[in-house]
Amino acid sequence: MKNPKHAANISKTLGRVLSYFKPYWFLLVLVILTAIGTALSNIFGTFFAGQVTDHILAYFNQENNIIKEVALDTLHHDIILIVSLYAGGVFCALFHNELMVFLTQKVLFQLRTELMGKMQELPISYFDTHTHGAIMTLFTNDIDALVNALNDSLANIFVSATNMVGTIVCLFIINVPLTMIVIFFIIVMLVFLFVNAKINRKYFVQQQKALADVNAVVEEDIAGVKVIKAFNHEEQSFEKFEKANIDWRKAATNSFFRTQVTTPFFVSISYLNFSISAVAGVTALCTGWAGALTFGGLQSYLVFCRNACQPFNYFTLHLNNILAMTAGAERIFAFLDEKAEVDEGKVELIKLDENDNDFTHRYGWRIIHEDGSEEIRPLRGVIQFKNVHFSYVKGHEVLKGITFEAHPGKKVAFVGSTGAGKTTIISLLARFYPIDSGSITYDDISIYDIKLESLRRALSMVTQDTHLFTESIEDNIRYVRRHSTSDEIKTAAEKSHADSFIRRSPQGYQTMLYDDGSNLSEGQRQLLGLTRATLNQPPVMILDEATSNIDTRSELLIQQGLNDLMKERTVMVIAHRLSTIRDADEIMVLDHGTIIERGTQDELLALKGSYYDLYTGKVELA
Repeated sequence: MKNPKHAANISKTLGRVLSYFKPYWFLLVLVILTAIGTALSNIFGTFFAGQVTDHILAYFNQENNIIKEVALDTLHHDIILIVSLYAGGVFCALFHNELMVFLTQKVLFQLRTELMGKMQELPISYFDTHTHGAIMTLFTNDIDALVNALNDSLANIFVSATNMVGTIVCLFIINVPLTMIVIFFIIVMLVFLFVNAKINRKYFVQQQKALADVNAVVEEDIAGVKVIKAFNHEEQSFEKFEKANIDWRKAATNSFFRTQVTTPFFVSISYLNFSISAVAGVTALCTGWAGALTFGGLQSYLVFCRNACQPFNYFTLHLNNILAMTAGAERIFAFLDEKAEVDEGKVELIKLDENDNDFTHRYGWRIIHEDGSEEIRPLRGVIQFKNVHFSYVKGHEVLKGITFEAHPGKKVAFVGSTGAGKTTIISLLARFYPIDSGSITYDDISIYDIKLESLRRALSMVTQDTHLFTESIEDNIRYVRRHSTSDEIKTAAEKSHADSFIRRSPQGYQTMLYDDGSNLSEGQRQLLGLTRATLNQPPVMILDEATSNIDTRSELLIQQGLNDLMKERTVMVIAHRLSTIRDADEIMVLDHGTIIERGTQDELLALKGSYYDLYTGKVELA
């Protein structure tokens, strides 16, 4: 996820934010018009208030009753007009505020939906290089920045701008020479406004990035709190957080300082402007140096002078909100612009027989040829790797020329030290990463020709770390087959020997799990992972030491259940304990991404090579 730093992105980002209002353009126009109406009603109200004063003076200064009566009628009309203007301003303010809240929530709903949709589309490699906390910041703080700007500032920018322009126009109408005093101070404020905004833009971007870093540290430490406490790493954890927190404090201090310094500056300028304008105005009224000026005109002039700086102050506050929004929006759009996981596959997994419980009979591959003809190929579960090369980072190969085959009814195992490439092989089969060269086929079909959803539905993985969601035990098991009945789930749990502990849970199968199943033991979590595989029963099973967290007695029972489950299926095992693969049809020993030995356990032991060293403990297996 990129972190834009240049102010040149502002107009482009604002344009993209506003594009989300396109379906509601008519309502947005109404918001803008009523926002302008709010400002105009206040401006005209102030302007006509001066005329009311002049009419009151005319009424009391005239002795002619007819002229007094005319002045009184005019006064009544002006009062009605002013009351109507302010009433209209109140209506417009209520209308554009309520409507803007409605539109903002529509846009934010759409953005959150796109963020979640994009997260589902991104490849695993993206999450390998970006912290979860930084991604969470997009949904929280960056979205909040848009809430503040769109709810409070977008419409009010037009209010402030209209107030500024309207105030200047009215001042020129009242008296040109006196207005030049105000114009001088307005120019001073404009120069300060744009210089400060340009500087502040950089700090808003830094602040959002620093906040994302803090969230990343906190999210990681919450997830690993047990490890932190177990190894007495509280101090190191705090130091890591403190560093990120200090960076955030510095960025936020710079940002808020630039924001807060604006108000006292504008207030001081406002008072200075009013003081000078008041003295000049009274002098002009008494001496006539600035031309014709009535008492009511002086009144309106002074009110406009007093209010001349207020729109700039509000405009600055709204502009700061807009700058904060663009900093957050650029991060959001950078995320949305990330390249999605490539899926150009056209081969689809389809149902052949709804009533057949055997996965290989119930499903098949539908292949559409270039001439438009359709072929239905039986689902068998034959996996082939041919001279596969792969590197996470270009120039540093992790797998080098991997070639092997796995057939139904056969069990293939991979062993080797940490970093040998065992888990990478499985990740490539599931298309978590693209290979550099070579080929991987499933039933003689390139995995890149198979739709991702179909490919992954034809695989089942049981790993050491079973991820559980904040749902009931039953729904967590059902995750692999959403249409499964409660009876099917219980049958699968019985086969995997998970039914016993589930029934002893507080609410049985309806017991809620929280925080990735933290209310279960490691062994129980792994049993649920096995139950998922039992329920799914695809033709290819991948086991990453599926019984590593289970006691020996339970392992014997589960191993028996797994043997029944693995019959007639293609099984690929990543072995961390050699006792679990003694019956494997083929064991492949990997070293630095290369298969250096292969064969049955008896054949490998007879070689007295690398596997023999692992088996006898001369070399540690990890």
